[in-house]
Amino acid sequence: MILFVLAFSTHALGAGQFFKNPSINGVGTAVPSAISTLSLFFVLSGFVLTWQEPWKSTLGSFARKRLAKIFPSHIAIWAFTLAMIAVVGPMTLIGQTPLGPALANLFLVQAWIPDPTYVFSVYGINWSVSADIVFYISLPLLIHPILRIPTRHLWYWLVGLMAVIAVLPGVVMAAVDAPVWWMWAPLSFPEAYLSFFFPLSRLPEFLLGVILARMLQTGSWPRFRLWWAVAGTAALWLVMTWLPPIYKSSGFMAIAVCFFVPIVAMRDIEGRSRWLNRKPMVVLGDATYAAYLTQWPLLAIARDAIGPTVRFDTWAGVLLVLGLLVLNMLIGLVLYRFVERPVLRRFGRTRSERERARLREAAVSERAQTVG
Repeated sequence: MILFVLAFSTHALGAGQFFKNPSINGVGTAVPSAISTLSLFFVLSGFVLTWQEPWKSTLGSFARKRLAKIFPSHIAIWAFTLAMIAVVGPMTLIGQTPLGPALANLFLVQAWIPDPTYVFSVYGINWSVSADIVFYISLPLLIHPILRIPTRHLWYWLVGLMAVIAVLPGVVMAAVDAPVWWMWAPLSFPEAYLSFFFPLSRLPEFLLGVILARMLQTGSWPRFRLWWAVAGTAALWLVMTWLPPIYKSSGFMAIAVCFFVPIVAMRDIEGRSRWLNRKPMVVLGDATYAAYLTQWPLLAIARDAIGPTVRFDTWAGVLLVLGLLVLNMLIGLVLYRFVERPVLRRFGRTRSERERARLREAAVSERAQTVG
């Protein structure tokens, strides 16, 4: 839920440009808020999936659950966005999408195609899902070699992945010579693509989450305090201000922000974050994926309904952004309740799992009638 709020704030401020004060709008693209949120998304994906012990599922069962989770809301938003553009025409934040990029977006392969027309097709923020879905499906294959890593060597792998993340932007900068891309100045499109959008460039961040989960599972994770992660993130941000601009368009901040994930997970395991387990937070957490997909079309509608050049004073802008955040979450809840969850229940479980669930529901119903 917190990650969704950070992502929404980044897009609402950086792309929505709702404030007269450019400094407030600039927070949406400021480091570390922008790239740290995306890095946390990839790290958390690897951590959560590994924590669920995918090696206990078959590849087919694991992939079916992931696809049943990802595609229903995506297809709904994909169809809505294209229908909206067909009716109202191009918008400030969403333009026309040719057939090829639209189909690539539908099947979530757009991030693998080094062309901005594909990467930003339809509602462009789902390029990250295009990368993550491959990580999800490949995890059952990757996890078995990872399980064989001796516990005492997990730190070596963690540091090795951090080294890859640190070196990669410099390698891209040295290897690419292309004109500046107006959308990502002072970088060229190849530099931006290879450092920010290319799925294999984000894979080390996902694997960081996998290794961190294994460290907790094996009891080799040391006790870190939360303020250490905060201090490390601030220090790395200062370091990045001295590095070439390409580092601001990479997973570099994952080197520090990844530590937030096991620290928060440990607090939850020890019962020190009970509010995260409360039913409202669990329900909101379940709906955040659908809400994440919804935010860009919602911001596009709001931006054009208000007027492409209209800006607001601070408090009016804050109320507008908060209102859009609440509306976005409500739409996500509706999508989760009526689109995502029914498909997940029907196709995300094997026949035996569905039968066991049906028997449990029947038993609960019978006990309720008996008590009544």
